[in-house]
Amino acid sequence: MRRWCRIIIAFFFTLPSSWWADAQCVKETRAFEVGEVLNYAAYYNLGLVWVKAGVATFSVEEENGNYKFSVVADNLPKWEWLYSLHSRHTASVTRDFKPIYMTASTSENGRFSRDHYVYDDDVIHKTYWLKNNDCQHLKDLPHPPCSWDIINAVYVARSMDVRNYPDPNKIPFNVMFNDSVYTVYGAVLGKERIKTRKGKEFDCLKCTATVVAGTMFESGAPVYVWITDDVHQIPVLVESKIKIGAVKVYLE
Repeated sequence: MRRWCRIIIAFFFTLPSSWWADAQCVKETRAFEVGEVLNYAAYYNLGLVWVKAGVATFSVEEENGNYKFSVVADNLPKWEWLYSLHSRHTASVTRDFKPIYMTASTSENGRFSRDHYVYDDDVIHKTYWLKNNDCQHLKDLPHPPCSWDIINAVYVARSMDVRNYPDPNKIPFNVMFNDSVYTVYGAVLGKERIKTRKGKEFDCLKCTATVVAGTMFESGAPVYVWITDDVHQIPVLVESKIKIGAVKVYLE
């Protein structure tokens, strides 16, 4: 139950993309606009039943002429006695998706951590705090071209035309996770109509992806993502086995 906030964010960087060979990496997008707000609910498999464990909100704002993305994820109050986990992520990119910064703050059972990344061409300057009232720590990380942190990656992936990728069975994508860069490969499996927990139906593309070693996902288990079959490519459902149980994330 305690890992669901991390899962709901980590799920979305498995979305396939197709800018690998593009010198500009990403062009202007029509997938979303300033003011968009998407709400999600995560369900954890507890034996024979699916239990609603938490919620998350993804929103798009404008900041100094750039995109500002925010993700707020919380476990439900009724589980607070069992485990408290609250996460806040903010990231920004230029209109042509050049990353500017990313900030992640997490409160886990009273323990607080915060990371702040500033992108400077091929270098990332990281400032981080390990616990409450801890002094700040600094380090520099390499930033390979056409790679994004997990928040910016959600919106980058939505902006690409996966339906017309030359090889839909192997779509590469560079994602930064835990201060390392991984190549994730996605694939488009076909089309399906998906009904959410609230009864809404969407025509979707069913996609799958490899997972990053060392994450909470079960080794070798595929992650499945259903995105709307239109220019917006909104994630409607994500599901996968994890190291303990399984999780489904639905668009609300």
